[in-house]
Amino acid sequence: MKPNLLAYGEIIWDVYADHSVIGGATFNFAAHAARCGANVALISAVGRDQLGNGALGKLAHFGVDGRFVRRVAEPTGQCLVTLDENAVPRYRVLRNTAYDRIVLSADDLADIRQSAFDALCFGTLIQRDAVSRATLRRLVAECRFPNIICDANLRPDCYDAESAAFCLRNATVLKVSAEEEPLLRGMGFYCAVSDSPADIAKAICAAFPQIRVVILTLGKDGAFAYTAGDGRSYRQPAIGDRVVSTVGAGDSFTAAWSTAYLSSKPMEECLLRAAELSGYVVAHLAAVPED
Repeated sequence: MKPNLLAYGEIIWDVYADHSVIGGATFNFAAHAARCGANVALISAVGRDQLGNGALGKLAHFGVDGRFVRRVAEPTGQCLVTLDENAVPRYRVLRNTAYDRIVLSADDLADIRQSAFDALCFGTLIQRDAVSRATLRRLVAECRFPNIICDANLRPDCYDAESAAFCLRNATVLKVSAEEEPLLRGMGFYCAVSDSPADIAKAICAAFPQIRVVILTLGKDGAFAYTAGDGRSYRQPAIGDRVVSTVGAGDSFTAAWSTAYLSSKPMEECLLRAAELSGYVVAHLAAVPED
Protein backbone atom coordinates (compact mmCIF):
# COMPACT_ATOMS: atom_id res chain seq x y z
CA MET A 1 0.00 0.00 0.00
CA LYS A 2 1.33 3.44 -0.95
CA PRO A 3 2.33 5.79 1.87
CA ASN A 4 0.02 8.78 2.25
CA LEU A 5 2.10 11.92 2.87
CA LEU A 6 1.14 15.50 3.66
CA ALA A 7 3.82 18.16 3.14
CA TYR A 8 3.51 21.69 4.51
CA GLY A 9 5.76 24.38 3.13
CA GLU A 10 7.24 26.51 0.45
CA ILE A 11 6.94 26.60 -3.32
CA ILE A 12 9.84 28.68 -4.61
CA TRP A 13 11.30 29.32 -8.02
CA ASP A 14 15.09 29.01 -7.75
CA VAL A 15 16.51 31.84 -9.85
CA TYR A 16 20.04 31.34 -11.25
CA ALA A 17 22.11 33.75 -13.32
CA ASP A 18 20.71 32.47 -16.62
CA HIS A 19 17.56 30.48 -15.85
CA SER A 20 14.88 29.62 -13.28
CA VAL A 21 13.68 26.24 -12.03
CA ILE A 22 10.86 25.23 -9.71
CA GLY A 23 12.02 24.44 -6.20
CA GLY A 24 11.70 25.07 -2.52
CA ALA A 25 12.58 22.31 -0.07
CA THR A 26 8.98 21.23 0.47
CA PHE A 27 8.09 21.26 -3.22
CA ASN A 28 11.22 19.24 -4.00
CA PHE A 29 10.39 16.77 -1.24
CA ALA A 30 6.81 16.36 -2.46
CA ALA A 31 7.81 15.87 -6.10
CA HIS A 32 10.47 13.28 -5.26
CA ALA A 33 8.20 11.43 -2.82
CA ALA A 34 5.51 11.20 -5.51
CA ARG A 35 8.08 9.85 -7.95
CA CYS A 36 9.17 7.32 -5.32
CA GLY A 37 5.63 5.96 -5.20
CA ALA A 38 3.93 7.85 -2.37
CA ASN A 39 0.58 9.62 -2.51
CA VAL A 40 1.55 13.20 -1.67
CA ALA A 41 -0.54 16.29 -0.95
CA LEU A 42 1.07 19.70 -0.51
CA ILE A 43 -0.16 22.58 1.64
CA SER A 44 1.22 25.86 0.29
CA ALA A 45 0.34 29.08 -1.54
CA VAL A 46 1.31 30.73 -4.83
CA GLY A 47 0.65 34.14 -6.30
CA ARG A 48 -1.83 35.15 -8.96
CA ASP A 49 1.02 35.49 -11.42
CA GLN A 50 2.78 33.57 -14.17
CA LEU A 51 5.12 31.87 -11.71
CA GLY A 52 2.07 30.72 -9.79
CA ASN A 53 0.58 29.28 -12.97
CA GLY A 54 3.84 27.53 -13.67
CA ALA A 55 4.04 26.13 -10.14
CA LEU A 56 0.55 24.63 -10.32
CA GLY A 57 1.47 23.07 -13.65
CA LYS A 58 4.59 21.54 -12.13
CA LEU A 59 2.59 20.06 -9.24
CA ALA A 60 0.34 18.31 -11.73
CA HIS A 61 3.34 17.23 -13.81
CA PHE A 62 5.00 15.51 -10.86
CA GLY A 63 1.78 13.96 -9.60
CA VAL A 64 1.45 15.99 -6.39
CA ASP A 65 -2.04 16.65 -5.04
CA GLY A 66 -2.45 20.44 -4.96
CA ARG A 67 -5.92 20.73 -3.44
CA PHE A 68 -4.49 22.57 -0.41
CA VAL A 69 -2.45 25.05 -2.49
CA ARG A 70 -4.07 28.47 -2.42
CA ARG A 71 -3.64 31.50 -4.68
CA VAL A 72 -3.04 34.72 -2.77
CA ALA A 73 -2.26 38.36 -3.48
CA GLU A 74 1.46 38.11 -2.69
CA PRO A 75 3.90 37.07 -5.45
CA THR A 76 4.99 33.46 -5.86
CA GLY A 77 8.13 32.66 -3.88
CA GLN A 78 11.60 33.17 -5.35
CA CYS A 79 15.11 32.31 -4.18
CA LEU A 80 18.24 33.74 -5.78
CA VAL A 81 20.86 30.96 -6.01
CA THR A 82 24.61 31.19 -6.62
CA LEU A 83 27.01 28.23 -6.74
CA ASP A 84 30.56 28.35 -5.41
CA GLU A 85 33.55 26.57 -6.98
CA ASN A 86 32.49 23.31 -5.29
CA ALA A 87 28.91 23.57 -6.61
CA VAL A 88 27.64 24.31 -3.10
CA PRO A 89 24.66 26.68 -3.31
CA ARG A 90 24.18 29.98 -1.52
CA TYR A 91 20.61 31.22 -1.20
CA ARG A 92 18.89 34.59 -0.89
CA VAL A 93 15.27 33.84 -0.19
CA LEU A 94 12.88 36.71 -0.96
CA ARG A 95 10.43 37.68 1.77
CA ASN A 96 6.72 38.58 1.87
CA THR A 97 5.81 36.01 -0.76
CA ALA A 98 2.79 33.77 -1.24
CA TYR A 99 3.94 30.84 0.90
CA ASP A 100 4.29 33.22 3.87
CA ARG A 101 0.49 33.57 3.79
CA ILE A 102 -0.75 29.98 4.01
CA VAL A 103 -4.19 29.57 5.60
CA LEU A 104 -6.40 26.52 6.13
CA SER A 105 -10.16 26.63 6.53
CA ALA A 106 -12.19 24.46 8.89
CA ASP A 107 -13.22 22.42 5.84
CA ASP A 108 -9.56 21.94 4.88
CA LEU A 109 -8.74 20.65 8.35
CA ALA A 110 -11.71 18.28 8.24
CA ASP A 111 -10.52 17.01 4.84
CA ILE A 112 -7.02 16.45 6.26
CA ARG A 113 -8.37 14.51 9.23
CA GLN A 114 -10.54 12.36 6.99
CA SER A 115 -7.61 11.64 4.65
CA ALA A 116 -5.71 9.83 7.44
CA PHE A 117 -2.22 10.80 6.32
CA ASP A 118 0.62 8.53 7.45
CA ALA A 119 2.94 11.48 8.02
CA LEU A 120 3.20 15.26 8.08
CA CYS A 121 6.44 16.72 6.77
CA PHE A 122 7.73 20.29 7.30
CA GLY A 123 10.81 22.34 8.13
CA THR A 124 11.79 25.71 9.55
CA LEU A 125 11.67 28.07 6.56
CA ILE A 126 7.88 27.89 6.29
CA GLN A 127 7.64 29.19 9.86
CA ARG A 128 9.45 32.48 9.19
CA ASP A 129 6.20 34.49 8.84
CA ALA A 130 3.53 34.75 11.54
CA VAL A 131 0.67 33.69 9.23
CA SER A 132 2.12 30.43 7.93
CA ARG A 133 3.64 29.72 11.35
CA ALA A 134 0.25 30.02 13.06
CA THR A 135 -1.40 27.83 10.42
CA LEU A 136 1.19 25.10 10.96
CA ARG A 137 0.63 25.16 14.70
CA ARG A 138 -3.13 24.89 14.17
CA LEU A 139 -2.59 21.97 11.78
CA VAL A 140 -0.46 20.07 14.29
CA ALA A 141 -2.83 20.84 17.16
CA GLU A 142 -6.06 19.88 15.39
CA CYS A 143 -4.97 16.92 13.22
CA ARG A 144 -3.32 13.67 14.30
CA PHE A 145 -0.37 12.23 12.39
CA PRO A 146 1.29 8.89 13.22
CA ASN A 147 4.60 10.35 12.04
CA ILE A 148 5.92 13.91 11.86
CA ILE A 149 9.04 14.15 9.73
CA CYS A 150 11.04 17.35 10.15
CA ASP A 151 13.89 18.27 7.82
CA ALA A 152 15.50 21.25 9.56
CA ASN A 153 16.67 23.16 6.45
CA LEU A 154 18.15 26.08 8.38
CA ARG A 155 18.40 28.83 5.77
CA PRO A 156 20.16 32.06 6.80
CA ASP A 157 17.71 34.68 8.10
CA CYS A 158 14.80 32.26 7.61
CA TYR A 159 14.68 30.47 10.95
CA ASP A 160 14.79 31.28 14.65
CA ALA A 161 14.92 29.40 17.94
CA GLU A 162 11.13 29.17 18.07
CA SER A 163 10.80 27.50 14.67
CA ALA A 164 13.67 25.11 15.41
CA ALA A 165 12.13 24.25 18.79
CA PHE A 166 8.76 23.54 17.17
CA CYS A 167 10.43 21.00 14.89
CA LEU A 168 12.33 19.35 17.73
CA ARG A 169 9.31 19.18 20.05
CA ASN A 170 6.95 17.69 17.48
CA ALA A 171 9.11 15.52 15.23
CA THR A 172 9.08 11.75 15.43
CA VAL A 173 11.79 11.76 12.74
CA LEU A 174 14.42 14.49 12.60
CA LYS A 175 16.75 14.92 9.63
CA VAL A 176 19.54 17.48 9.81
CA SER A 177 22.74 18.03 7.83
CA ALA A 178 26.21 18.10 9.32
CA GLU A 179 26.40 21.82 8.49
CA GLU A 180 23.10 22.62 10.22
CA GLU A 181 23.46 20.49 13.35
CA PRO A 182 25.93 22.79 15.17
CA LEU A 183 23.41 25.60 14.71
CA LEU A 184 20.74 23.55 16.46
CA ARG A 185 23.12 22.57 19.25
CA GLY A 186 24.23 26.16 19.61
CA MET A 187 20.68 27.17 20.52
CA GLY A 188 21.01 25.08 23.67
CA PHE A 189 18.33 22.48 22.93
CA TYR A 190 20.64 19.56 23.80
CA CYS A 191 24.23 18.87 24.79
CA ALA A 192 26.26 16.09 23.15
CA VAL A 193 29.32 14.58 24.85
CA SER A 194 31.22 14.61 21.53
CA ASP A 195 30.85 15.60 17.89
CA SER A 196 30.30 12.01 16.74
CA PRO A 197 26.99 11.41 14.91
CA ALA A 198 26.03 8.73 17.46
CA ASP A 199 26.54 11.01 20.45
CA ILE A 200 24.69 13.84 18.74
CA ALA A 201 21.73 11.60 17.88
CA LYS A 202 21.58 10.14 21.39
CA ALA A 203 21.61 13.63 22.90
CA ILE A 204 18.77 14.77 20.64
CA CYS A 205 16.63 11.74 21.53
CA ALA A 206 17.36 12.15 25.23
CA ALA A 207 16.21 15.79 25.12
CA PHE A 208 13.19 15.05 22.92
CA PRO A 209 11.96 11.55 23.74
CA GLN A 210 9.17 11.55 21.14
CA ILE A 211 11.84 11.47 18.38
CA ARG A 212 12.18 7.90 17.19
CA VAL A 213 14.72 8.37 14.40
CA VAL A 214 17.54 10.88 13.89
CA ILE A 215 19.22 11.15 10.48
CA LEU A 216 22.41 13.12 9.94
CA THR A 217 23.48 13.70 6.35
CA LEU A 218 27.23 13.98 6.10
CA GLY A 219 27.92 15.17 2.55
CA LYS A 220 30.62 13.14 0.86
CA ASP A 221 30.75 10.89 3.94
CA GLY A 222 27.21 9.67 3.35
CA ALA A 223 24.59 9.50 6.08
CA PHE A 224 24.05 8.25 9.61
CA ALA A 225 20.81 7.12 11.26
CA TYR A 226 19.95 6.30 14.86
CA THR A 227 16.81 4.57 16.11
CA ALA A 228 15.98 5.47 19.68
CA GLY A 229 13.83 2.43 20.44
CA ASP A 230 16.64 -0.11 20.12
CA GLY A 231 19.65 2.20 20.24
CA ARG A 232 20.92 1.01 16.85
CA SER A 233 23.15 3.07 14.56
CA TYR A 234 23.37 2.78 10.77
CA ARG A 235 25.88 4.10 8.25
CA GLN A 236 25.33 4.64 4.54
CA PRO A 237 28.17 5.71 2.22
CA ALA A 238 27.49 8.37 -0.38
CA ILE A 239 26.68 7.04 -3.86
CA GLY A 240 28.08 8.67 -6.99
CA ASP A 241 31.05 10.95 -7.48
CA ARG A 242 29.77 13.49 -10.02
CA VAL A 243 28.63 16.78 -8.47
CA VAL A 244 26.97 19.42 -10.63
CA SER A 245 24.77 21.01 -7.97
CA THR A 246 23.77 20.01 -4.45
CA VAL A 247 20.50 22.00 -4.64
CA GLY A 248 17.66 19.68 -3.66
CA ALA A 249 19.92 16.77 -2.72
CA GLY A 250 18.81 16.78 0.90
CA ASP A 251 15.16 17.06 -0.11
CA SER A 252 15.44 14.05 -2.39
CA PHE A 253 17.20 12.10 0.36
CA THR A 254 14.39 12.83 2.81
CA ALA A 255 11.73 11.94 0.23
CA ALA A 256 13.24 8.59 -0.72
CA TRP A 257 13.97 7.69 2.90
CA SER A 258 10.47 8.68 4.08
CA THR A 259 8.71 6.75 1.33
CA ALA A 260 10.69 3.61 2.13
CA TYR A 261 10.34 4.06 5.90
CA LEU A 262 6.57 4.49 5.71
CA SER A 263 6.45 1.37 3.52
CA SER A 264 8.03 -0.55 6.44
CA LYS A 265 11.32 -1.18 4.65
CA PRO A 266 14.39 -2.05 6.77
CA MET A 267 16.49 0.94 7.79
CA GLU A 268 19.39 -0.23 5.63
CA GLU A 269 17.15 -0.21 2.56
CA CYS A 270 15.66 3.17 3.46
CA LEU A 271 19.14 4.72 3.64
CA LEU A 272 20.31 2.99 0.46
CA ARG A 273 17.35 4.28 -1.54
CA ALA A 274 17.91 7.77 -0.15
CA ALA A 275 21.62 7.73 -1.02
CA GLU A 276 20.93 6.46 -4.53
CA LEU A 277 18.42 9.19 -5.28
CA SER A 278 20.42 12.04 -3.73
CA GLY A 279 23.53 10.83 -5.58
CA TYR A 280 21.57 11.01 -8.81
CA VAL A 281 20.20 14.48 -8.05
CA VAL A 282 23.63 16.06 -7.32
CA ALA A 283 24.78 14.93 -10.77
CA HIS A 284 22.14 17.22 -12.32
CA LEU A 285 21.47 20.94 -12.19
CA ALA A 286 17.74 20.71 -11.45
CA ALA A 287 16.60 19.84 -7.94
CA VAL A 288 14.02 17.49 -9.49
CA PRO A 289 15.60 16.26 -12.74
CA GLU A 290 13.06 15.73 -15.50
CA ASP A 291 14.43 12.30 -16.41
